[in-house]
Amino acid sequence: MPAFTLALAIFSPLAVAWQQALPEATGNQPAPWSYGVDDGPDHWGGLMPAYALCTHGERQSPVAIDSDRVIYSACEPLRFRYRSSTLLVRNDGPVLRLGYDRGSYLVVAGLSYELVEVRFHVPGEHALDGRIAAAEVQLVHGNNRGDIAVVAVPVQRGRRSNQTLSRILEHAPAQAGAQFYGRNIGINPLFLLPARKDYFTYEGSLTHPPCTEGVHWYVMATPVEVLPEELDRLAGLIGGNARPLQALGSRVIHSNSACPP
Repeated sequence: MPAFTLALAIFSPLAVAWQQALPEATGNQPAPWSYGVDDGPDHWGGLMPAYALCTHGERQSPVAIDSDRVIYSACEPLRFRYRSSTLLVRNDGPVLRLGYDRGSYLVVAGLSYELVEVRFHVPGEHALDGRIAAAEVQLVHGNNRGDIAVVAVPVQRGRRSNQTLSRILEHAPAQAGAQFYGRNIGINPLFLLPARKDYFTYEGSLTHPPCTEGVHWYVMATPVEVLPEELDRLAGLIGGNARPLQALGSRVIHSNSACPP
């Protein structure tokens, strides 16, 4: 069993829908999809019946966030109980992603979600007040209740190197379908998070097939700064892989911006 498959298979029972979205975890070979013209986001829903929500879902992600129209809520902090993990990075072509060792958790609103995977998108997928970040890091979590929670971190160009991202990019394979396992290389996604933990939250979906709904999204309000060359390297590995914005509809976005440090 390939290392990436093994890493996903040994997790405690996670969201069934999330596992179904990972062909390596199930052995299935879903219809091909990409961010291109013929099998890109506009066509995902027609590639196979399991992807129908990509076209017909009413609570899809990503969305545009208007800070003037959100509902401000009492502080509900995101508690990141992350620890270092062996670097396991795979280039799927459509996305660059990291598998993660067991034992790292997001705790919010009394529920605990285990960190499953870290995904990278260029440009960012969510919009905040009309602006889309240069990139977006998505930390994907699941629990044995079948819940999925994703923390989205906008990334912008700046003057500071992000050593964790730099380490990932140093070893990330350039060839689609290839993976790298660094037994003695550790990473901790705590260092992919901004210092301020204010966030927006709403109910949405996976931003890739099968576009499963019922996903709890936590979009960080403050971006992480990285060097331009780090963003260029990331973009060179995966190209453009952001799903277009989806209609918010009747959904409400909440803001937790009064959390003390």
